[in-house]
Amino acid sequence: MKGSNKQLAPVAIFVYNRLKNTKAVIEALQDNYLAKDTDVFVFSDGPKSPKNERAVFEVRQYLKSVTGFKSIHIIERPENFYIEKNIIEGVTETINRYGRIIVLEDDGVTAKNFLTFMNDALDFYESREKIMHIATFTFIKIPNNQNNKTFLWSYSENTGGGWGTWANRWEKFKWFKTEDEGLSALTHEQRLKIEMDGQFKCLNSLKLKPIPWDICWNIAIIRNDGLAVNSPKSLIKNNGLFNGTHFTLLNRILGKSPFEVELGKEETILFEDTLIENTEALNILKEFYAKLGKRKRDRTLNFFVRILVKLKITKIIKRLL
Repeated sequence: MKGSNKQLAPVAIFVYNRLKNTKAVIEALQDNYLAKDTDVFVFSDGPKSPKNERAVFEVRQYLKSVTGFKSIHIIERPENFYIEKNIIEGVTETINRYGRIIVLEDDGVTAKNFLTFMNDALDFYESREKIMHIATFTFIKIPNNQNNKTFLWSYSENTGGGWGTWANRWEKFKWFKTEDEGLSALTHEQRLKIEMDGQFKCLNSLKLKPIPWDICWNIAIIRNDGLAVNSPKSLIKNNGLFNGTHFTLLNRILGKSPFEVELGKEETILFEDTLIENTEALNILKEFYAKLGKRKRDRTLNFFVRILVKLKITKIIKRLL
């Protein structure tokens, strides 16, 4: 893709009030090989309350100073959309205009070849409509992947963004308003599949209000018998696990997330053209989630956090931490 005159996919970045995190995301993206040829759209969410106004203002002032891309467009939400509405509307608006999209959030720090991989993957798999999702947050290791080749499964992980798709896939997305609506969209077999036979209880997030956009997107992939393409090594890492909208107090107490990764540095990545789910990768993923939180130390900390929640003092501890 280097030196190509082909129109590159636009990048949509979703930010709120984390200036330090946002700077790290922008600076890493500026360092990408294709940065100067890429159009960037930043969707800045409005403050939830007066106490958030200054932090949001500081992020927006910084964004106005950013250069290094083909173009940069800052969309300032006049009110607080919350992360779900901000992402859903931003992705839909951008993808309807360009036909494809690359998505980042304000905690996704990318490798230098992130944009190269994403654009090449969007080109390679565009006509293969079974592929609905391009992902770069690869937090498992496949022992037999010696050729630095992409692998496929139906799971979609979007930590920090670092994903992409096309308009004719995104049109299958539906944002569910209730748990019953989300569950009724799946057959019994599909529910088992999306939760990896009970190892990954992701459908519990349908109980949240509002329902997270990413579980709805994963449901769309499962419903349509779709697949996600993954980079062989992670091309994005999350720098906001302890201070984001969806972070947990347990993560902060632990001090280390099981999702921490090292960025891949390989320049040449091969594309898997056999559109079959990689059972080896899926089994490793199931094992990962089966072990997650089941260590004695993790169970003890989870119990401790539940007690704090019942005592209604987690907000105080969050401030102290």
